[in-house]
Amino acid sequence: MKQLIIIFVLSFTFNNCDFRMYSKRSDDDKLFERLFIMDLYFWVNICPPKDATLEPGNHTITLNEGEEYWFNISKNAIPYASYDIYKVSITELSGQTISVGYSNCLDNGQITNPSPKVKAEGREPSFYEDGFAIYLFRFSGDASLAGIKSTSGSGEIQIKVP
Repeated sequence: MKQLIIIFVLSFTFNNCDFRMYSKRSDDDKLFERLFIMDLYFWVNICPPKDATLEPGNHTITLNEGEEYWFNISKNAIPYASYDIYKVSITELSGQTISVGYSNCLDNGQITNPSPKVKAEGREPSFYEDGFAIYLFRFSGDASLAGIKSTSGSGEIQIKVP
């Protein structure tokens, strides 16, 4: 609390005093400063809409070529290593090829460094077990999603949630 009061007093002092360097600031400089500060705190959701929240157990989905499936897992799932890291097993049951992606959906810096929408591809499995590709995902609330994309072929995909 003491630190916040000190920061407030210093900020108020420097912003309201008529120092030489502050008296010559143009409106463009002030606008740039406001945009920069807004950019630090302006969070944008860069993930597509969620298709499902998966409960613990086995789930089978069907994807056609080029389709994506975005999911998170319920709070009933058992963590793998810490309170928010989960071991999710994924395998294709037919002759298709899939790609998996993951993202924290909230991103700031949309003015200075805009982010495109995330894609369900590019993530490699952590290891393989019993014919499944095992991915370690960090799900922290509704701001995290994992996505599966059918890059070639169509068919069923099985997802195991602990």
